[in-house]
Formats: sequence, C-alpha cells, structure tokens
Amino acid sequence: MLLKKITVGICASVLTAGMASAADLSGKTVEWTIPFSETGGSAKWANFFAPLLSEALPGNPTVVVKYMPGAGSTKGANWFQRQTSGDGTVMFGSSGSTQFPYLLNDPRVRYEYNDWNTIMASGTGGVAYLNADDGKLFDGSANKLQGKKFIYGNQGATSLDLVPALAWDMLGMDVKHVMGVKGRGGGRKMFESGGPI
Repeated sequence: MLLKKITVGICASVLTAGMASAADLSGKTVEWTIPFSETGGSAKWANFFAPLLSEALPGNPTVVVKYMPGAGSTKGANWFQRQTSGDGTVMFGSSGSTQFPYLLNDPRVRYEYNDWNTIMASGTGGVAYLNADDGKLFDGSANKLQGKKFIYGNQGATSLDLVPALAWDMLGMDVKHVMGVKGRGGGRKMFESGGPI
C-alpha cells in the first residue's frame, strides 16, 4: 500500500491504512512540517530526529524540517489534514499543544487524529523556572512555597501548559497564568528579563 501521509512529533502518524514500511521512499525528499517556529523546542526535537528518521524510513529519503507556526499549532495540523499526497513525502510533527485542542474540542481544530497512523513517538519534558530566592525554598516539594504568589507565561487555555497548571493546582500553589505567551522562547525571554513568568 502507498503511504498517504506521515505525522511525526511527540507523536508521529501516517494517514491511510498503509504503514511506513509499505512505501519505498528511495531518492525522495520527505517534508516534515512542525507547527511551531524554528526557535522552539519542537524545532530542536525535529532537527535532532530528522537524520534518524531518514535512516529508519524505507529507502532512506532525505528528511527536511519545515515550520508552520500559528493558532497554537492548529494551523499546521489543519493544513496537514488537508494534504492528499499519497507517496509518503508529507510528515507532520504533533505535540501535546496540538493534541489538547483536539481533545478539548477547540473550535479551531479541523484535523482528526483517527486519520493518522503513528510512526514514531518520543517522550519529552518541560522545565519551570523559579527565581533564585524561591528556588532555595524548593526541596522537592512545594510545601515551603505555599502562600507565595507566582506568575506563569501560559501559551493558551488548550495548550500543553494545561499540564503544569494542573500540577501546580494539585500542589496547592498560587499561580496566576498570563495567557497568550508566544512559545517557550518567548516565555524564557520574559523570565530572564524579569517579566511575568
């Protein structure tokens, strides 16, 4: 069977019943679309895995990473859903920031994960920074941080930032979320400049 679409990401998928091993991609270029900017963590992740995917995919095609940021990653996912290429040269990198809008019925979503078959998945992690004084209080639990107020630059209500928001709530921490931060790079820049993170 011919490979119609491949999605790669924190979760990677293929569209159609065909599997990656059913297509010969010899001499072809596979375009791997990441729905975030080239400065974020997903870009670093994709650039790390691109040569490994080239080695693993049948025919060892060249894998080129492309970026399509916008709408909290739903722009790229919606674009990928509309692709009809049946030769396996279209891949997509999905992440929790793409999956949460789908799971929460975000009205921007026009993609269907059930149409995609996973070809690769990898675990990822995140980092939340505290200033130096509060960092000294953190001893593996949030007990000494109780009663302190924190501000977090959140990318959006249906983004991957749901995970730390839930964790901090479960820990009883008082964290105010400033919504609409543009990516992890923007959040880190705000933190380093003394902004609201």
